[in-house]
Amino acid sequence: MTKYTRRKMLRLTAAGTIATSYLGKAVAAGEKQDASAPPVQARMFWTWDHSTEWALNRPGAQTMGAANPYHRNTEAFVEDYTKLLQWCRRHHVDAVVIWGLLRDVHGGTDSVKRLGAVAAKSNVRILCGVGLAAYGGVYYEGPSPYSMARHLEKYPDLYATNEKGEKMRWNYHACPSRPEIHEHIAESLQWLFKTLPVGGVQMETGDTGVCQCAKCKERRRYPVAGSSWEDMALMYPIAAEAIRSVSPDAMIVCETYTHPQPHLNPKLQGAFGEGKPPWADECIDRFPKNVFVQWVCDQFVPPQVKKSGLKWTEAGKVSSQQRRHVMRAHFGTYWAGRRGELAIDWISEMVQKSIASGFDAISLFGEVSPVNSGSELNYLALENLGSAANPKADLSVFVDKVAAPLLGGPAQARKYLKYARLLDDDKNAIPAALSDIYAECGKHPAQVAHRWAWLGNYLATFADQV
Repeated sequence: MTKYTRRKMLRLTAAGTIATSYLGKAVAAGEKQDASAPPVQARMFWTWDHSTEWALNRPGAQTMGAANPYHRNTEAFVEDYTKLLQWCRRHHVDAVVIWGLLRDVHGGTDSVKRLGAVAAKSNVRILCGVGLAAYGGVYYEGPSPYSMARHLEKYPDLYATNEKGEKMRWNYHACPSRPEIHEHIAESLQWLFKTLPVGGVQMETGDTGVCQCAKCKERRRYPVAGSSWEDMALMYPIAAEAIRSVSPDAMIVCETYTHPQPHLNPKLQGAFGEGKPPWADECIDRFPKNVFVQWVCDQFVPPQVKKSGLKWTEAGKVSSQQRRHVMRAHFGTYWAGRRGELAIDWISEMVQKSIASGFDAISLFGEVSPVNSGSELNYLALENLGSAANPKADLSVFVDKVAAPLLGGPAQARKYLKYARLLDDDKNAIPAALSDIYAECGKHPAQVAHRWAWLGNYLATFADQV
């Protein structure tokens, strides 16, 4: 087992370029992208196992949450993600992040092997959600030596501590300064890639608090909030080296919890989804080369930008010289709106601004079945916007070429979006709109009628709130 001394960790931050597969690598230093390639070259779905419901009419599904218990059974879990992976194959989504991938309650390693066979046939990567200093480690739930919960139970002195010196037991916070934690993470990741058919990881250090022990305070030079850029810069290289020692072509996604726009207050770390602090770029320089750096944009695009007032300017660009960049958003979730709601216009603005800012990968939540027509259209927007068929991520192109055939024509597609926006623009108009929406159902074939019925039923659930 490699010993991660301070000198070793410093060397890791200067690791050289590794030749990997297309999705697994970032753009190498000095390498120029193909000018003829579409601006969005990788698409991802982000999911928690407990809130993913593609196998319908099964008990136990949850509409929101993170780190929740899992209430469905093994067959529901496997069918949920089988349906999702097969949809991704048909619609050019390259990877699916699964938080809670490894739980004994839904089949542990056996379920992952079953899904790995589906992913291989679908040419889609399964990315294991891995918490390096929170969110459970590699094996999310179960009596595995690669579970962070079990490891901290066995070695409680490795827990992170808050400002009062209390152990941060919720969410299994580990102290990122301890070499024992580095070794545990590295060993766990090597086991994961030696044992299971996963295509990569999306890893995080945690956004629900940071360790305030003496070692961490001495190590850090900059302020922290719910997360720490310096913790990311410390742990991501260690994790990446362990992964690449087993799987050189693994797709590695490194979360930042941040938007690339500079924070309005240069002295603050900033809360989740706000702008980056001045020391962020210094920390990114210490991230491993050829990874995907992941950002979040909810507060910089509609509908949340109306409340936040934050602006995405020229200063919010990223560099693709040594790493690639993923922009993600929480559209269609209760984290940032309503689960399953139509968001195609917001997604269009997100993709346009992301392309202009140097991003070539986009991630959306994929927990809701496309039987829900809002989610279906959102997912098709992910496929189309920024592709060779729509390189400028033009909403009108998507509406005319993709949405219109599914909704009865271009005029109907625009009316569909207009009615969906009544929830925010004019709730009092919903009752009158329902008559027209349900009338559309009788004008079209069953599949088109279903989409209009979904919109009517969805809006009707809010009518008693007017």
